[in-house]
Parts: sequence; C-alpha cells; structure tokens
Amino acid sequence: MDLGNWQTQLRKGLLDVVVLNLLQQGSWHGYEMVQTLKQIDGLKVREGNIYPILARLQTDGLVTSSSEPSPDGPPRRSFKLSRLGQKTLAEMNAHWDQLVESIERVRRGVQK
Repeated sequence: MDLGNWQTQLRKGLLDVVVLNLLQQGSWHGYEMVQTLKQIDGLKVREGNIYPILARLQTDGLVTSSSEPSPDGPPRRSFKLSRLGQKTLAEMNAHWDQLVESIERVRRGVQK
C-alpha cells in the first residue's frame, strides 16, 4: 500500500469539512484561508485546492460570497457560511465525531 497516496486522498476528502469549519468562524478571503490552513500540520493546503472547493460549496448553496474593494488591486471575494452551510456543517461535524469515536473504539479493541 502507498501510504503517501492514502494520506493525500484522506486529506482531499476532508478539505470540505475543514473549509466549512474555518468559515464558521466568520468571513474569510480565499488567500487568508490558504495561509491559515498552511500553518496546520498535516493539511498541506495549496491555493489550487481551496478555490475549487469554495466554488463548489457556493454552487451547492453552503457558502456565499461578496466582493470587496482592495487597496492593492482588483476587488477581493469574501466567503461566509450560508444558513444551509451552517446546518450542513453541524451534520458533518456530528458524523465526524461519530466516525472518530467508532475508529477509536476499534483501535482500543472490540469484543467478538
């Protein structure tokens, strides 16, 4: 088994919930999100990962965006959770918590 590939696929699968949890804290620019997430060990986030996720989450109605003037050039887009995004994130986090608990239970050993 290619452990590196497994880790990459796991990270990719979790980026939606990571981005939504970050947006739960308030409004963010894509670049700010990338810089913040880059500092968290294990995530290995790049700009090329975040923007397609934000676009898809917006298409799905989980995220809204607005344009803000920028002193350094073109307007910047700011993203935040929609009401549907908040509801969906609560469900995703509940499922995540259940998965983590289940995996830990198996790791500790289950009775036959």
